[in-house]
Amino acid sequence: MTIINSQKMKKTLIFSLLLSGILLFNIMPFFAEAAILVTGTRESHDASYVSVAVVDRPPHCADCTTTTTRPPHCTTTTTTRPPHCTTTTTTSTTRPPYCQTYNCNINTWQCVEAPCGTGQYSSLTSCQANCKAPITRYSCNTNTWQCVVNPYGPYTSLSSCQTNCISPITRYSCNTNTWQCVIDSVGPYTSLSTCQANCKAPITRYSCNTNTWQCYQDTYGPYTSLNSCQNDCKAPVTRYSCNTNTWQCYQDTYGPYTSLNSCQNDCQSSVISLNVSCYASPSSAQTYQTITFYSNVSGGTGNYSYSWSGSASGNQSYSQRSFSNPGSYTAFLTVYDSQGRSANTSCSTYVSSGSNQCPNPPTINLWADKYSVQQGETTYLRWTSSNANYCVASNGWSNNKSTSGIETISPISNTTYTLTCYGYGNCGSISQSVTIYTATTQTGLNLTKLGRNLSGGSRVYSKVIQVLENDIIEFHLTVSAGNNVDLYNVIVKDPLPSVLTYMPGTTKIGGVTQPDTITTTGLSLGTIYQNTSKVITFQARSGPSSVYLSHTNTAEATANNQNKVTDSATVTYGLVAGAATVKTGVNNSLLISFTLSLMIAFAIWCYLRFNPSGQLALATIERKTRDSYLALARYRNRK
Repeated sequence: MTIINSQKMKKTLIFSLLLSGILLFNIMPFFAEAAILVTGTRESHDASYVSVAVVDRPPHCADCTTTTTRPPHCTTTTTTRPPHCTTTTTTSTTRPPYCQTYNCNINTWQCVEAPCGTGQYSSLTSCQANCKAPITRYSCNTNTWQCVVNPYGPYTSLSSCQTNCISPITRYSCNTNTWQCVIDSVGPYTSLSTCQANCKAPITRYSCNTNTWQCYQDTYGPYTSLNSCQNDCKAPVTRYSCNTNTWQCYQDTYGPYTSLNSCQNDCQSSVISLNVSCYASPSSAQTYQTITFYSNVSGGTGNYSYSWSGSASGNQSYSQRSFSNPGSYTAFLTVYDSQGRSANTSCSTYVSSGSNQCPNPPTINLWADKYSVQQGETTYLRWTSSNANYCVASNGWSNNKSTSGIETISPISNTTYTLTCYGYGNCGSISQSVTIYTATTQTGLNLTKLGRNLSGGSRVYSKVIQVLENDIIEFHLTVSAGNNVDLYNVIVKDPLPSVLTYMPGTTKIGGVTQPDTITTTGLSLGTIYQNTSKVITFQARSGPSSVYLSHTNTAEATANNQNKVTDSATVTYGLVAGAATVKTGVNNSLLISFTLSLMIAFAIWCYLRFNPSGQLALATIERKTRDSYLALARYRNRK
């Protein structure tokens, strides 16, 4: 029994040492609740019990006793060994403290024990090192500008948050509906006063509705006040023109009539009938004497065209011829207007045989290439004649000339050139004059105005143009620059007297048609360089003569940095003597004087009969009559 007990004790001791080593290194914690068998009996215990095994071997004792001390809830087993056991061995087993685990209480931030194996930390030290309250973070509430706790806030302390969490500069913007300043975090104004200075309702602008002629608000309108808009926003005056095709009045922005009634009163085809008459001058002539058949046309529309037949021929407003045999001669005339309407008439003359009559009287035609030149400038005089024996030059030139030719002239001032051609036998002579107008080169801007009667067959421009009613007149204006200046922005204006009517489309410069503005707003010539000139021509039609028989037509020219210059030509109503004056003796002079006297008397009677203020015209006619008789007296003195 002693040996068996000793072996059991050895086994028990060895097992106890192995178990203690394993627990020491925390390799087998799950054996913490294992029972230590000392005597082969296992008792239940908790994890904190202490097991003590005592083996008391007295020296050389016969039996040995082993005492095992357990926790209070454990029983004690005593084994008595024989006295021969001389030694006693005691084994003590204690649960190591590292089996205790700990958790962190996040409310108190203190470490608390946890059942073995259930705690987050295996030691108190490691638990205390990590169980600390976290850093409190803050962020700024930009609505209330207060700091609030925010786990992800940018600030780690309340003071640093409060230092930065300050309301920024108050910004303002303008409410364009109420025109009040309102707080706006991104507004353009940093102060209320600045915002209020700019936050004002804009100026209300207005425009004119040209359909209703009412003013209305318009952001981009030209008017800044309603009154100014209303003053201008008025329907324009409706103007009318007459359609000469349908004889109806129609609205025309530039029409001559400002009311429909006035237009309708004038726009009536029934009162514009075409009336034509003619007469011969002289009505009683001698053989080989030139007789002129004149026409009088009124009414109709537009331009007239003429057709002579019978004892006259041609397509002008008059026709001239002479007769070699005595008798009564009748000319027939048909006139057409632009609408195709026509009217017919006829007139007669009586031709008697005269003594010492010339069968072939001389004729002459004298003209110039230019009628207006500058000092030192040359031009040509040209002439032709028929039934002439020889010709003599006078006034601006001299010496005998051939019956036809050409000659260069260079006048230094206004000069008249006269040429007289003499016929054969007792056929007398005929004279014609041409005046050349000269502009000085020392004057910056020069203007010369001349004219001629195209209907009368004249090819010579002069200052005095003899016309009858419905004759076509061509005006000739020369604008020149001196030798010391260039002319810029040259404008020529030639308003016509009431007895003349401008013919549209006839204004030309160098043969090129120009706008129809010369008689109204003026014609622009642009630049005229020094020592150069420009020539303007245009046509007008003569109307019925008024109280006065002569009418002065004045033109004007302007240029930059130049004084305005003017020049005039005179339109005279009366008989067209033709391009030359024929001297045929005393008898013809008496006949002409007699005829003129009859016409003057008739004109005076008509004037005094139909015009209450005719005394002024009577005085004019008396003066002309006196001049005629003085001319006759001078002629007789020369004879």
